[in-house]
Amino acid sequence: MTTRAGVVPLPILTYHSLDASGSVISVTPAEFAAHLGCIAGNGRRGMSLREAVAHRDIHGSWPADGVVLTFDDGYANCHEIALPALQRFGFTATVLVVTAHVDGRNDWAPPPPGFGTHPMLAWQQIHELVASGIEIGSHTRSHPDLRTLTAVEAAVELTRSRHELEDRLGVLVESFAYPFGHRAWPDLVAREFHSACTTELRQATTEPTHDLPRIDMYYVRAAPRLAQLLSGRLNRWLMLRRWARALRAAVVE
Repeated sequence: MTTRAGVVPLPILTYHSLDASGSVISVTPAEFAAHLGCIAGNGRRGMSLREAVAHRDIHGSWPADGVVLTFDDGYANCHEIALPALQRFGFTATVLVVTAHVDGRNDWAPPPPGFGTHPMLAWQQIHELVASGIEIGSHTRSHPDLRTLTAVEAAVELTRSRHELEDRLGVLVESFAYPFGHRAWPDLVAREFHSACTTELRQATTEPTHDLPRIDMYYVRAAPRLAQLLSGRLNRWLMLRRWARALRAAVVE
């Protein structure tokens, strides 16, 4: 599938936790396995954000068969459930970690309804993810809304998270995801990372690498819906969802 301008779009999928709570940030393990089967069955391959961006840097376009898999926050089930499933298909992914909560729990804010608190990845598990070919990126130190921070506070969140990951893991940390999807302090983000993701509901096309949209899999739980997404048949529906989300945000503000 290509756009009218001849650009091959890239689906960047957002996951958080793989569990059965039914929360807005949860996908069940069975649903996730079905997603991977759908990707493979459609002749596509799951990859990390770093791989996709490197391809575009070299070739000027996204990989035609690529589907980027990203996991925000760094829940322990990324290691316990996602990793074995990814390995069965030979896929990679990007896990974006809240570094101050490694070896802890998701207690940076009240959790979504029905979700509760869950264990986060331990450093040993993160090392094993890296050894298995999974990219580790940053989701800040403490998961704040960057819009509420000063430039100095935001720089601390970004720089310290990257340095801690690089120092502990011995790898370059190139990818970032904005907490809550709110794009704030983009110049600081661009200084620290090679790419950054928002939560705008659409496929990536020609955006700068620091303003990449993603598709939250809460909206695409069923594998047949994912197949529609991969073929481009969900683009209009995603546009309507973006409008509805923007309208709700405007009413709140």
